[in-house]
Amino acid sequence: MRQNLCLTLSLPIVAGGISMPLKLTRSGYERLRKELEQLYQRRIQLIEEVRETGAEGDLSENAGLDAAKRSLGSVEARIKQLERQFMDAEIIEQDGEPEKVDVGVIVTLEDIDTSEIVRYRIAESVEINLSDPIKTATPNSPLGSLLKGKRVGDEVLVSLKTKTQRMRVVDLSWDGFELEQITE
Repeated sequence: MRQNLCLTLSLPIVAGGISMPLKLTRSGYERLRKELEQLYQRRIQLIEEVRETGAEGDLSENAGLDAAKRSLGSVEARIKQLERQFMDAEIIEQDGEPEKVDVGVIVTLEDIDTSEIVRYRIAESVEINLSDPIKTATPNSPLGSLLKGKRVGDEVLVSLKTKTQRMRVVDLSWDGFELEQITE
């Protein structure tokens, strides 16, 4: 039996004055962890660049120094943002097959009228990957909210700009294929 992990991060996302945790799939967590590692390396490079360009004479007209400092500031800000997200991280284990739609689940929907099949990953916005062939719906988006808690066989009405589609949930699976690719 395959085990899927979902990471919960405590972030200052507030709904009605209550702080809500941000859930990430394990693959999303790994992607952000790798980004943080790369940022640490980039920070070391930029600190050296600031040191070298600062030693090049007149600091009042040193465009290279200004650019390096700006880059370093951007890297530092992103590092702090990621470190805050990881500070209160909690990994939640999920065993077996998913029974209902929630964060970390890939939902396969069938258009009841046309039999067209579409797949959506339910994930937080920090996990959206535009190059991924599977579309992402955030849990609080109209589609994510509509699908949350649905089970295989449930039907939903999806309102689009020009029409309403009747869709049926035909399959649920854990979002874990990216983790398999990462660990290979």
